[in-house]
Amino acid sequence: MPEFSLRRLTLALSFGAGAMVFAITAVAQDKVPESSGVQVEATFSKGLARRMDSINSIEQSLEDRFRRTGSDDRSAIRSSIQRFAKIRTYGTEWAGERLIPDVEDYTVANLLEALTMDNLQRAAPQFKGTIHYTIKTMRVSSHPVAFLTGANSYISGKVEMLAPDGRVLKKEKLTANLVVDPSVDRSYDGDKYAFVENDEANRVGPTLAYFVEQALEDLWPNKKKEIEGPIIIRLSGPNEQIRFNR
Repeated sequence: MPEFSLRRLTLALSFGAGAMVFAITAVAQDKVPESSGVQVEATFSKGLARRMDSINSIEQSLEDRFRRTGSDDRSAIRSSIQRFAKIRTYGTEWAGERLIPDVEDYTVANLLEALTMDNLQRAAPQFKGTIHYTIKTMRVSSHPVAFLTGANSYISGKVEMLAPDGRVLKKEKLTANLVVDPSVDRSYDGDKYAFVENDEANRVGPTLAYFVEQALEDLWPNKKKEIEGPIIIRLSGPNEQIRFNR
């Protein structure tokens, strides 16, 4: 599968109506030829932008741990369960490794880009232009970064489809409350984005994947069958009670 690389990542500051607005822009490259003219951009709220370095650092550390050891859980008990179980998940194509092969490139902006571009290849390969996300609020119920923690996992904001000349073709506001799609298939290799079971509460990935799925379905309602979101791979037994670290 072709790799993603990020051509440009900029942090722009502007002042309007007495408020500072942070914008992080990610421009896609390599997943599709540059001549295709497809771009993915994201604007994060002030609070998220200020903490994005911390969020990315934690996410990258957890992703690296998962790839090396088979677990991204900080609990020794849960880690041992996951390491043992992952031996039996040979063949599962995990979302992080599939979308961002180089762990050093694993950031929220890059994951947002990768999820969007991968879906566009299936659902709207003819699209030319820009997909722009505005993310106002992001919550992940038990994320290590306290700013993200909340009662449940969701992302709210809006998505815009822009023509190559910058005209807004379509825009939608949305709040995507994570709906878990679980699977007991321990060798999952489908089109959905596979995450290990505790990621739904501890990692940004599943909630971000669900947000992208809902956003693109709003833009292309007739392509829902081709647009994919997250799937949670259960590693624990059916009678095991799962406790997440807070």
